[in-house]
Amino acid sequence: MTSAPLRRSIAAVGLTASLAVTACSTAGSPPPARSAPSTSAPTPRPDPTPRTYRDGTYSVDGWYGGQPSRIGVRLALVGDAIRSVSITTYATNPTSLGLQRDFAAAVPQAVVGKPIDQANVDRLAGASGTSEGWNSALALIREQARS
Repeated sequence: MTSAPLRRSIAAVGLTASLAVTACSTAGSPPPARSAPSTSAPTPRPDPTPRTYRDGTYSVDGWYGGQPSRIGVRLALVGDAIRSVSITTYATNPTSLGLQRDFAAAVPQAVVGKPIDQANVDRLAGASGTSEGWNSALALIREQARS
């Protein structure tokens, strides 16, 4: 049998070895792995504003006045808003042609970027009749572009 002092020495050596192994295994080890928070891509939300009109480029003539007079309207529609617009003038009378040209120069600034449902104009660049032609052309384009 072993003596008590020897048993204590063996126990002390065992405890010291155990502590040394524990210290070595944790001193240089990376911290325990933790689960990362879940990061998934957000679920796309449906467009809150449903489209009323098909995107596209539309060309129509807008008629107005008693003679009758007309202007050509070509516009690009994207997401129910007017992206671009151009006007073709048909008047032959110098006064009417001047009013149509003034209107054609002013209308893009007045309507580009607006929803087509908010693009009607009244008197623009001094041309009240040409504005009627524009508004009638918009009505035709809305009919063509309805989805």
